[in-house]
Amino acid sequence: MPKTRDHQTSTKATVAPSPPMRAFRSSCPIARTLDLFGDKWTLVIMRDALFFDCRTFADFANCSEKIPTNLLAERLKRLVLIGMLEKFPYQAKPVRYEYRPTPLGHSLQPVLKEILKFGQTHLSS
Repeated sequence: MPKTRDHQTSTKATVAPSPPMRAFRSSCPIARTLDLFGDKWTLVIMRDALFFDCRTFADFANCSEKIPTNLLAERLKRLVLIGMLEKFPYQAKPVRYEYRPTPLGHSLQPVLKEILKFGQTHLSS
């Protein structure tokens, strides 16, 4: 199957753009999504951006899961590259950035809410 968006069937006029083309291990949309989000930090970062208004590197670094800073920096770069977050300078010397969810990033909210619901139902103690 060619790497196109022909598996999407949305008819809305305001469909969010797909992430930049990249090599995927499969043509399956679930496998492709896991190629983008299939590690233990990426969805936590998006959770913090979408639900807890984390915006700066320090905000994300201070989350309760304590993501290592080298991994945080790499995941933020990846999320900007695939179009889930936008990066804006908020300080000049030294340059520091704020990260904000894009419309594509906001489209992940219902998925995270379902993961939350699953966790509350099946994994809460």
